[in-house]
Amino acid sequence: MEIWLIRGGKKSGPYHDYEIREKIAHEEIEGDEMAWHEGLPEWTSLNKIEIFHHEFEASDEPVQPPELPKEYLERVEAQSEGQEKPKRYLARRFWARWTDLVIYSAVWWLVMYAIGRDIEAAIRNPWLQLSIYIPWFVIEAWLIHRFGSTPGKWLMGLGVKNEDDSTLDLKPSIWRALRVMVTGIGFGWGLLSVLCQGMSWFTTKRIGKPIWDHIGRHKIVASPLNPIKIIALIFLFFVSAQLQMAVRGPYEEKIMTEAYPNLKDFFEKSNKWYFPVKN
Repeated sequence: MEIWLIRGGKKSGPYHDYEIREKIAHEEIEGDEMAWHEGLPEWTSLNKIEIFHHEFEASDEPVQPPELPKEYLERVEAQSEGQEKPKRYLARRFWARWTDLVIYSAVWWLVMYAIGRDIEAAIRNPWLQLSIYIPWFVIEAWLIHRFGSTPGKWLMGLGVKNEDDSTLDLKPSIWRALRVMVTGIGFGWGLLSVLCQGMSWFTTKRIGKPIWDHIGRHKIVASPLNPIKIIALIFLFFVSAQLQMAVRGPYEEKIMTEAYPNLKDFFEKSNKWYFPVKN
């Protein structure tokens, strides 16, 4: 269909109807222009011509969707009320982790003492200190693969599973242990360990999981705390810490008094229990 228009007091055209629609879409035509096409008895406003009604009916206001059904809203509300935010068990995980590490460290230093190794040289060797926990994380990977837990986690009522509640295969369990050793405790090495634990705490608070469980798609499952197990954990922690100090103590005193001579009187007056120093 060919359309004639009067624009600016002058007749223009003819235009095909699709050309008129394009001009309307690009706001080149407002709709009050006089128009005529074959079959009309007289000139008529463009917005009153039937074939262009739809182009001028659209409202400037955005179309709003209808309200959601009441039944759907009630169901969603009921589900949200029944759901709890996932628990992170930060304190329980912290004490479970360090109970495992303190027990392992006590065993490691007792073995070194029993076989006659030079304890002072071991303490002074930074590379040895950096590698002490490597055997433990191999053991931890196997324990989690085999039992889903470790001694510290078991005493704290914690276990590790995949997100689908299946037990970890050995390979992902090894990768998990490696990530914990590097990013979780920083090899247990002084300030690096503190920094890594702080970052792990922040990550867990932010995304709900530490980075090693987030990447591996694992989760922590928990059972109620058992008072007897808690007492056992406290006992094992402090006994292990004391045994470790009984081995390391004399040598650490020597190293510290060499660096800070004013501590010599403090160490001599303090009550302590150490294993005999082997020459």
